[in-house]
Amino acid sequence: MKRTDSKVITQNFDQKYVGIEATYIDQKLREYNENLLIQALPPTFDNEEFVDLVSEEPEYGDEEVCWNKSERFHCVARLSSYFDPQGKTIDLNNNISILIKRGYLARNPLKPTFALRSRQIYGAIENSSGSELEKYVSQPTSASGLTLIGPSGMGKSTNLHKILSLYDQVIFHSKLSTYQIVWLKVDCPHAGSLKGLCTDIFMAIDKLLGTTYHTKFSSRNHTEDLMLAQVAQLAHTHYLGLLVIDEMQNLVNARRGKDDLLNFLVKMDNIIGVPVIKVGTNEALPILQGNFRNARRGTGEGSIIWDRMQKNDDDWQLFVENLWEYQWTRKKVGLSPELEEAFYDESQGIIDVAIKLFRMVQCRSIALEGDEAITVDLIRQVAKDGLYLLKPMLAAIRNNDEREMLRYKDIAPLNILAYEQQCLSKLNELTLRKNKLDRDKKIDSNLLRATIAELLDLDVSPHVAKECAEQVITDNKSELNIANLVAQAYKLSLTGSTGHTSVLVKSKSQVKTKRIEPAYQKDDLRQIVAKAIESNVSAYEDIKSVGLICDPLTEYIN
Repeated sequence: MKRTDSKVITQNFDQKYVGIEATYIDQKLREYNENLLIQALPPTFDNEEFVDLVSEEPEYGDEEVCWNKSERFHCVARLSSYFDPQGKTIDLNNNISILIKRGYLARNPLKPTFALRSRQIYGAIENSSGSELEKYVSQPTSASGLTLIGPSGMGKSTNLHKILSLYDQVIFHSKLSTYQIVWLKVDCPHAGSLKGLCTDIFMAIDKLLGTTYHTKFSSRNHTEDLMLAQVAQLAHTHYLGLLVIDEMQNLVNARRGKDDLLNFLVKMDNIIGVPVIKVGTNEALPILQGNFRNARRGTGEGSIIWDRMQKNDDDWQLFVENLWEYQWTRKKVGLSPELEEAFYDESQGIIDVAIKLFRMVQCRSIALEGDEAITVDLIRQVAKDGLYLLKPMLAAIRNNDEREMLRYKDIAPLNILAYEQQCLSKLNELTLRKNKLDRDKKIDSNLLRATIAELLDLDVSPHVAKECAEQVITDNKSELNIANLVAQAYKLSLTGSTGHTSVLVKSKSQVKTKRIEPAYQKDDLRQIVAKAIESNVSAYEDIKSVGLICDPLTEYIN
């Protein structure tokens, strides 16, 4: 655990480094609490606490799946920093903790043996220019080393970085008036040059402390032995707790000096007391095998082989189940046995490949039209397109073809930026196509309104005008002349044959008018006359009988 509440100090060199002032804590073990260098380190974490400290899960919210496609591309990119510790991560952390703390036991700055070793190293430089370092330094050490081997993509460097980040790299001890470099990591030089390794170490220390050791000790006139002795002196003076040499496979192509370099790293363990971790791919295994025997004889060094996850391993199950939770596709799908089978087959349990394949699958799904669900076919297609450079190597691993695996030796680093750019281009293409369709629809709506307006001026009913205008515009997408469209629509309104509706216009002769019957009163004259006409008789007697006609004799005589 980094103690961020410690006082921040700065050394007054040309290149300044902001360091951490030592805070001494109870390390529980009596022998650890007798050494200030160990007390300034973090406590020994239990496994659960360690997992919590190094896990790195991307931010995720259920509402994010509703964001637009471009925003979700950014969300998927969060997986680049995804780190899910495994059982071997916990084992490596325990090993490193033991290496550093027990490596300091025999280098206690408050004991006379530390000062004695300082004089012996200095004497080797003065009297033999460093060529007989092992003859001068006689103090026993408590350091042991470690070799970590495994294919690229297994997470060796990532796991190391996560573990080492728990330790403040540089600690200032006011009680000792000096700096403690807890760990230092450099790459093995391609040519296997001892001078190259020493130069890289000088530069790494200069970068941390703002010193000028590279200028002082990297002179052409200095021999390899002298430079190596000066590295040993600096490692002792600055209380180097752990030296990590990565990319050990670079020694494969070294023409000379590889044995000398390996022997020097053994001396760092045996003579100076600095634990060394050598990290490399399977390609480095033949070179290091002989060195294993020598190292184990002198320091009890162990070796760890990291291989890919197997499909039925608990590590794989936990890894893929946790990873599968981070889906930013519109439709989230569960991890079915079929999906897991395809995903493992295409990644072969290689962590780096699996995470990047999952990123590419989501990018591809988001870029396409549809429900965006992850399918077996999608995984296969993305692997075919995005992992094509790794196909021969993955096939050799899948088929357990040792001869083919020896041909490739290593899994090349996978850069998925180009594939994600293809997905973004696909998304851009869909966007441009949609905009064009939207523009076309806008043009159609303008034509529709204008055509309908013209038809209404020609006394076409609104309903008929709308249907006829829609029909002619649909049938004549390239026609933009409103006059032509109006002429065709008007003609269509007269014929009543739009092809997608019933007859729109009916002639007057086809219209049947419903006769309205009048409301008659009692003895209504209209009703009497109508009945007489219907019966083909005179209406006189009926009208007279109801009193509507008077008898003339009676009317005038009386």
